[in-house]
Amino acid sequence: MIRTFRTRLLIILLLLVAGALTISLAAMGVAVKEQVERSVSQELVVSDRVFRELLDNRSQLLKQAAEVLTDDFGFKRAVATGDRETIVSALVNHGDRIGTELMVLRGPDGAEIAATHSLPASTNTIDSANAGQQLALVGGELFQLITVPVRAPQLIAYATLGFTIDSSLATELQSLANADISLWQESNSSVLASSLSAREQQALSQLLKNGEDLSTWLETQSLVGKEALLSTDSDEQVHVLLSASIEKALQEFNQLQWHIAVIALIAMLLAGVVAILMSRSVSRPLERLIKAAQQLQRGDYGQLRLEQRDDEFGQLAVTFDSMRTAISEREQRISFQAMHDQLTGLPNRRYFADYLGQWLKEQRSGTLLLVNIYQFRTLNDSLGQKVGDQVLAQIAQRLSEQSGIEFVARVGGDEFALLYSPLLTEDSSQVNELSRQLAAPVKVGESDYPIAFNCAAVVFPEHGDGFDTLLRRAQVAVQRAKSEHAFVSFYRHGMDEQHLRQLTILEQLQQACDGNELKLLLQPKIDCQTGKTIGAEALLRWHSQVLGFVGPDEFIPLAEQSGLIKQLTRWVCETALEIIQSLTLRDGAFSLSVNLSAVDLLSDEILRLFDDLKQLQSDIHQYLILEVTESAIVTDPEAAISRLNWLRERGFRVSIDDYGTGYSSLAQMRNLPVNELKIDRAFVQPLANSVVDQSIVRSTIQLAHELNLSVVAEGVEDESSWRLLQQQGCDVLQGFYFSKPIAVAEFKQRLEDEANEN
Repeated sequence: MIRTFRTRLLIILLLLVAGALTISLAAMGVAVKEQVERSVSQELVVSDRVFRELLDNRSQLLKQAAEVLTDDFGFKRAVATGDRETIVSALVNHGDRIGTELMVLRGPDGAEIAATHSLPASTNTIDSANAGQQLALVGGELFQLITVPVRAPQLIAYATLGFTIDSSLATELQSLANADISLWQESNSSVLASSLSAREQQALSQLLKNGEDLSTWLETQSLVGKEALLSTDSDEQVHVLLSASIEKALQEFNQLQWHIAVIALIAMLLAGVVAILMSRSVSRPLERLIKAAQQLQRGDYGQLRLEQRDDEFGQLAVTFDSMRTAISEREQRISFQAMHDQLTGLPNRRYFADYLGQWLKEQRSGTLLLVNIYQFRTLNDSLGQKVGDQVLAQIAQRLSEQSGIEFVARVGGDEFALLYSPLLTEDSSQVNELSRQLAAPVKVGESDYPIAFNCAAVVFPEHGDGFDTLLRRAQVAVQRAKSEHAFVSFYRHGMDEQHLRQLTILEQLQQACDGNELKLLLQPKIDCQTGKTIGAEALLRWHSQVLGFVGPDEFIPLAEQSGLIKQLTRWVCETALEIIQSLTLRDGAFSLSVNLSAVDLLSDEILRLFDDLKQLQSDIHQYLILEVTESAIVTDPEAAISRLNWLRERGFRVSIDDYGTGYSSLAQMRNLPVNELKIDRAFVQPLANSVVDQSIVRSTIQLAHELNLSVVAEGVEDESSWRLLQQQGCDVLQGFYFSKPIAVAEFKQRLEDEANEN
């Protein structure tokens, strides 16, 4: 396959020239051949006239020769006296002189006096009509006869002289008529005379005997022919064929074609030279442009060696050089933007990763300090993004001006990374100086905004030999600083193991929701006065195939932080509905408690969930109790009360879980749409031995009843506690004394056993 433009251009130009020459030669050949055929046809017409004129001229010559004989006095006397010997002698001598073979002397009555050949009977009648030129077949030969009278002075005889029309004559006539002449007798199809070659005469004779088509034979012999008829004295038809060879007529043109071919070859060579020069003129600037493009492709934006011309290629070179300058400038801007933060102008995370990676590759040691703006999102949302951007810009400027820092970068929305070559400690002067510099409020316009920071420090290569590892561990340490309300927290080995486990828990928890790893256990709720089971609390348990058993105190907070708690709550409530539907219950005789988190209570998803449950079972509100913690209400009381009212309007009962451990009071509970209060196990478990706890529980039960709230005590682990709660009028009990959380099937069996006892 031809790849170079120069070669393709050269071939195209040569093909164009060759095609034009070929078409011209072909058109010329066709036109010349047609013209030659027309010319030959016209020449044959002329040759026919020439042939007939030649016969007439020959006849006149024969007549003159015959008249010389008949005008001879001696010949006349011999004819008049009947001297036969003299007549014969005169005829022979005269025939030899004029080259005739046939001589006949007849009387006026047609009687033969002397003859060399016997003439056909049709020639015996002599009158003025046939006295002159005649054609006759005599002995299988064609003769041209001339008959003249012999007078002395009266008509005393007729002298007939005959000349043979044979191949020799045909050849002689051919040179004059410029066409081959062939004559044949129609009756027996025998060739009488022909100027054709022996092979052609043989082929013609065979054709006539076979009765084949003459035009086909002419075409196969590359001849053009014209046929005419001659009549003899006996009315026998003699065919005359005038023919000419096309090949001979084309010989001169063939020579001309060779001359033209040589000229065409010379033209092709000249065209090739011109094409090479033209292709080189076109391809040379293109090759330089290609090299220039390859130079730009390599990222080399130096001066391009382009050809300066006044044509379109010159304009293209100027444009290409302008494009090089524009690309170089744009790439510098793009490179800067790709490696720097647009707001602060500091290197970004990618640039910092490359920079720190180079340090680690060179096995340099140092400290990575991660600075996090405390609750920056809250500041950004409350004051606006414009103020937030100005705060970030000022903090970036402060960090850039900090002495002793090798490198500063913005690696996140509210995170900055600082690189120190020395190994820092918590009491290093650099850390103290940084704390002092960041402590000053940020001034935006006329206002001062106090900003708090949490920092984390990791030492490398001790704490890691990769950028991702160091940054992850720094972020773990930042979370530790936030939880401890400290300015800086130095990473220590093992701190990120818990973080990694939390990430694994979140990853596996999503799969647990879609799989069969979750299950509900039921802890019976006991009527305080009778000790009978009147309900249960649904407790979620998770046994992961990867992590094993994971306690709810570990995965529930993570689910709340990630938003997975909504999916868990839906699963728990739908499973609780299935449990209720599987039990044989009387209205109001049984209740199943499920826990709602603060995230659930503050989300509209909880409203859609319970609408769906109501559609599945319209009286589900009679059996389901929704437990919420004090913290869920305190976080956003207005939103929490709004959703609790919505649930209460639809008949659902609400219980306040873990009462006494939060910040609420019974006075605050009075304004909440709740039905039940659960006393935390922290007050119930030491109840038998603590007078203080007994007073707290007793007053709580009394005040709750005054607010029309039923009271549930959880954490009952001995009979004495039960009896004390019974005396104080508690409504419902929960605890290991009665039962630990059990499987659904075991709980059903418990209900059946109690029913059988009754």
